[in-house]
Amino acid sequence: ASFVVMCIASENERMRKGGRALNEFYLGDARQGLQRLAEQGRRVQLCYLDPPYLTGRDFGAYCDRFPSDEDYYAMMRAVLQGVYEVLDARGSLFLHIDWRTHARLRLLLEEIFGAEGFRNEIVWCYRSGGRAQTHFSRKHDTLLFFAKSRDAYFDAMQDPLPRAEVRSNHMKRGVDEDGRAYRAIRSGGRLYRYFDDEGVPASDVWTDIPHLHQRDPERTGYPTQKPLRLLERIVRCASREGDVVLDAFAGSGTALEAAFRLGRTFIGMDCAPESLATVQRRLPDAPLRVIRL
Repeated sequence: ASFVVMCIASENERMRKGGRALNEFYLGDARQGLQRLAEQGRRVQLCYLDPPYLTGRDFGAYCDRFPSDEDYYAMMRAVLQGVYEVLDARGSLFLHIDWRTHARLRLLLEEIFGAEGFRNEIVWCYRSGGRAQTHFSRKHDTLLFFAKSRDAYFDAMQDPLPRAEVRSNHMKRGVDEDGRAYRAIRSGGRLYRYFDDEGVPASDVWTDIPHLHQRDPERTGYPTQKPLRLLERIVRCASREGDVVLDAFAGSGTALEAAFRLGRTFIGMDCAPESLATVQRRLPDAPLRVIRL
């Protein structure tokens, strides 16, 4: 395709352009892309994956059909193992899935990362979609958060919730001498004050980020797109400015946009040319090297 540009350059030129870190997009199978990164000794600090969900559907831009469930899990094993190999010692993985594959993929992650690598099972709740007749309506996705080591970087206060949105447990309200509103509680003979403008860390249940509705201006036209706000929370809390963020199922490019807008370098991978085209439309100002696998 005309939008695929092959670059031949020195290592320094390949990684820098105009003084800025050069982002990369691997057009092809994620397993091959991860193998190439590993062979080059490359390391990333954060990986977000939004893989196929075993829906059995053809979404146009990509097909979520596999010859068998075992073929799917074999593919995911290879990808997750590849991610583990390229993660920095302080790196983390967020795997975004739903009820279809959650149980087996968590066990697979524990096998690869070790049970001690588990950090959170995050529930992202939303209200979109229809109502079920034979079971309770499924209104959440799951994000499995695994870290490569105890030293993995994480700071939930990089994306705090407004304290006013968090239950105050019947604490007394007040205003200090500087006019700052607070809530107070006495415990063990001590008075604790929590100021409204300081915010609180999010829990593992996210209800404050809505699903993208069909006419949301953020929509790119790419199927199964996730909201930018969701990825901003992950990128802010699990990486630092200047880190490398990897998305091996780049899709609509939401993780890549969040990384770029927040001062990280990104590496995207996807076998669909539509994914690359969407990323280029979303991020026309991002220095980008495209590699065809």
